[in-house]
Amino acid sequence: MIEWNRDAAGYVQLVFILMYFVLLIVKRKKLGNGIFYLIIAAGIVFFTDTYILTMRLDNPKFNSAPIYSVAVNFFVFLLYFLYFRIILHNEKSRQTNLVTLIIFVSSYLIFAVTTKNFFKVFPFNFYFTELILLVVNIFLVLRETFNSDKILNIKSYYPFWVCIGMMALYLGITPLLIISHSLVNVMNVNIFFIILFLINILGYSILITGIFYGNKLKKKREPFRN
Repeated sequence: MIEWNRDAAGYVQLVFILMYFVLLIVKRKKLGNGIFYLIIAAGIVFFTDTYILTMRLDNPKFNSAPIYSVAVNFFVFLLYFLYFRIILHNEKSRQTNLVTLIIFVSSYLIFAVTTKNFFKVFPFNFYFTELILLVVNIFLVLRETFNSDKILNIKSYYPFWVCIGMMALYLGITPLLIISHSLVNVMNVNIFFIILFLINILGYSILITGIFYGNKLKKKREPFRN
């Protein structure tokens, strides 16, 4: 099998992340409330990945887990939850979002204190916890969207694209992480990084596409239908 060029793939992925980051800034006025949180999150991801890729050029064995655990697994996901809080209108949905925020922060602190080598290896247990919380928030947003007039302009409603893009990015890699974690000696390393690369490109392509379609809808608090 041809050796997968992980560094080249990293550069391509960085281009997509940079495009996403820049387009969020340029088109921010058309993308609705809370977009500032996504801009900061995208910036953190871009600069974190840039730093990691640069360090790996000097040291192929560079351990990215510590910076990734703090920058992405905590701060980026925290910004996602805050973004969802801004775009949710139904009071019960906002209360549920607040609960997920509290669980998220508490879980991070608990796992960081009780898990051995939490900052030295990828924290799988915590990742799956925050993934479940992310899915809950995506469900809340989609439920509000499909039970409101926003469904009539769904292609222009950027939070919808955000939900689809995040599902592709984070739910898409979950089976891959489970397999790689439980069957370490079974999955070929090249195949792992190829699939991971394709999933990331798909996710960011969705997020970027949504920016071009996105348009700020008139603020209207529709009565929520269960």
